[in-house]
Amino acid sequence: MIMKREIKFRGKEFETGQWIEGSLTTYPRYYPTITLVEDAEPIPKKTTCVVLPERVCQFSEITDKNGNSIFEHDLILIHESESSYQFTVEVLFHKGMFCYKNKACGFTPLWYVSDRCEVIGNAFDNPELMKEGVQP
Repeated sequence: MIMKREIKFRGKEFETGQWIEGSLTTYPRYYPTITLVEDAEPIPKKTTCVVLPERVCQFSEITDKNGNSIFEHDLILIHESESSYQFTVEVLFHKGMFCYKNKACGFTPLWYVSDRCEVIGNAFDNPELMKEGVQP
């Protein structure tokens, strides 16, 4: 059986500041672009946007407890299953895996908490959420 990965990126559009999801293309000496393909009849509609290179985030292939896609640099609220304790962390890509930094044991894989976390923002647009949240 061949498993198909869903490879997509999100980036902040250069002119409007809107977040765009789709396929990433990079060129030497130019800003990267993200192409969104909409399923339109009779021909799919393509939209290509120039994005800020420092705001490009890769999809982790993991969804939160509500079914929302989790991207690199998203802020997620993790609910501990045994108590009412919850904390906010930033999703990182570290040594080949999507994870979050944990003071007690280094990096924790994202899949480990996917069934009890929810996306509440991202590190670029909502940095104040990290200050409010408690780090593990």
